[in-house]
Amino acid sequence: MKPRAGEGHEIIIKRRSKKGGHDGHGGAWKVAFADFTMAMMALFMVLWIIQPQTQEASRANADMLNNPLVDGGAGIFDGTSTTPLDLDGVPVQVSPRQDRENQARTPEEDPGAEQGDGLPGPARRPHYAESQQMQDLARLMEALALQLDAEANIEVQVVPQGLRILIKDDAQRFMFSRGSARLDPHFARLLERLAAILAKVDNHLIISGHTDATPYRGVVGGYNNWNLSGDRALRARNVMVEAGLPPSTVLQVTAQADGMPLLPSDPENGANRRIELLLLTSQAEGLYRELFGEAQVRVEYRAEGAQLSAPES
Repeated sequence: MKPRAGEGHEIIIKRRSKKGGHDGHGGAWKVAFADFTMAMMALFMVLWIIQPQTQEASRANADMLNNPLVDGGAGIFDGTSTTPLDLDGVPVQVSPRQDRENQARTPEEDPGAEQGDGLPGPARRPHYAESQQMQDLARLMEALALQLDAEANIEVQVVPQGLRILIKDDAQRFMFSRGSARLDPHFARLLERLAAILAKVDNHLIISGHTDATPYRGVVGGYNNWNLSGDRALRARNVMVEAGLPPSTVLQVTAQADGMPLLPSDPENGANRRIELLLLTSQAEGLYRELFGEAQVRVEYRAEGAQLSAPES
């Protein structure tokens, strides 16, 4: 470049060419994106694995939240209670009216109300008399079955006589060993947890044992399905009493053999094998006591002859 007039030096301008590509078009971003994608896949896999457990927990929580026996829901009687009653670890509400009635009872009216020198006795247990109350208790037992992985082993029905609880085999587990009254540990635990619930209510129980119509093999001394069903029912009763159920709660233990199958068209089906617990209402218990108690009309045989005996009014 030629110098301008009056200037004593020459100006040189150098232009450098740019070499290489832009960093934005390199491969580093692909590595980062691959790591991000792998992390997201791992997260989705973890969520997919834990989803069934979350659903089971949600079902159990929903049962508890919808159950009027749980704290925050309706009370057993009118839903206005602030005094919780512990029912196998689940707080149950008792209405203020019922609580006042319990406190107002004297030792003569309620032997458990007061003992000794004014010392408080054991708390009175609520009595379930209405269908809605039985349904509340049934939902609690269904939630218990879900917790113990025993949904296939327990069936709860509200019937006019009270609450009918069927405990039965499933495809993988038998309640009792074949031909014996030896109880499986899974069913023993289920009976123990049921006993903890039933021990908190004042209703009485009838326990019955049932078999299928398959004849008992290896008969020794006339032992048959009647003996087997009775032994199994008595075994269930003993397990529940040992777990805390008051012995006086059980009014009767009966042997039914194959006389009342669940599947009358298929009496030899294993589904007919079961133990039944019947939680009685007051009316049903009254009828039971009329049949087997002192209130029934009966004929008494004496030396002077037969005499009709009627209960006192």
